[in-house]
Amino acid sequence: MNDDVFHRSELIAAQSSTARRITLYVVMVLVSFLMVEAGFRAVLAFRVGPSVLYYGTPFQRQDVPVKTDNHTVMKHGNPQQGYTKFFPNELKVDHDPTTNETFRVSINSRGFRGGEIDETKKPGVTRIITLGSSSTFGYYDRDNETYPYYLEQILNKSSEVTGRFEVVNLGIPHLRSEEILSLFQTEAIPLHPDVVTFYEGVNDAARGNPSVNEGDDRKDPAQRPKQSATTPVKAFYGIVRDHLVTVAFIDSIRQNMIAEPTFNRGEVERHMTGTSEHFIENIDKLYRECQRRGIIFVALKQQAKSHLVKDADMKGVTYAQEVQMVKDKLEKEGAIKVRELHLLAHSTLTTDLEQWATSNHVPFVNIQKALDQDRDVLMSWVHLSPRGNRMIANALAEEIMRVVGHHIAHQPEPRTQLTGSFGS
Repeated sequence: MNDDVFHRSELIAAQSSTARRITLYVVMVLVSFLMVEAGFRAVLAFRVGPSVLYYGTPFQRQDVPVKTDNHTVMKHGNPQQGYTKFFPNELKVDHDPTTNETFRVSINSRGFRGGEIDETKKPGVTRIITLGSSSTFGYYDRDNETYPYYLEQILNKSSEVTGRFEVVNLGIPHLRSEEILSLFQTEAIPLHPDVVTFYEGVNDAARGNPSVNEGDDRKDPAQRPKQSATTPVKAFYGIVRDHLVTVAFIDSIRQNMIAEPTFNRGEVERHMTGTSEHFIENIDKLYRECQRRGIIFVALKQQAKSHLVKDADMKGVTYAQEVQMVKDKLEKEGAIKVRELHLLAHSTLTTDLEQWATSNHVPFVNIQKALDQDRDVLMSWVHLSPRGNRMIANALAEEIMRVVGHHIAHQPEPRTQLTGSFGS
């Protein structure tokens, strides 16, 4: 009996000793990690700024009122009927990729870029509304560097058509054709525009066939996260990453090391099937509504790139040549990358847009052609430098002056200036 008690005591002592050692090791690991975390924050605070010290704490947002991850123009969360936009007078910032300088972007009380918009037009004003997404909004561009801004300046300096022009920028990042159509019906029509322009295509091209991508409206099917039994673990990891700078840094390295997905011929074909048809259907609805209301509709053929060509070699490589490079790569290697897939879809989509415009006698501006020898103005796959925006504005202004002048010339009574919305 005494032996049993003795062995039991030894076992309890051994277990207690093991538990103490494990606890000691865990504490040592945690202390070491916290020391690394504190040191890492100190180094980053010296190099980046003191706001890093508050990462993952309740004081983070209070200390940094203008955090680009919260206030970037890439995010807009004001839901409407069929689209989203910015909140009224929302604080938004963007950055210049050439200088990495951060600057503030003006959002008006209607949740769009630019100054305030009066619903009632002043006499003698020709109101032009520019529809589109981030390229129209003006990613990477200051308020006075977007193509809608330049367009208004150019038109008001022209002597070919009398009267004053007002250009309203209703571009919202990420929107696709059906969302832009909804925005037009809700936001543009009440402003009684004389002219509506449309410059978009890449978001439809990136989304692909809507029937395939339904339920995930921002990503390609091959990029959607797969559900798995590790979801709780991933959720916990996300919490840790959002509170520890060291983990966030390691995660950023891991993300950069993940290979970019590729698409074979079958996946490319599935992605492109139905994409252009859906896009043209929405554009046609938009045009018919403009036509019904006596609004001049102008379609633009969007410029874009795939990143297959290095930025330093981009100037002089035309849109069509890059599309052919992507096709040759698919034929030779049997697979292409995401942006290359998007450019192929974009090529089909914009070619069909031009054919649609021609067959319907819709005023059309070929921006691909206008920028083809200067594609170094593309600062990303589609976003333009101020110089590129000026080029778009010049080409668009020329067409607007032509169609507006033609409209005035065919009025039943002679007029020297535009006095309101055509037929609205």
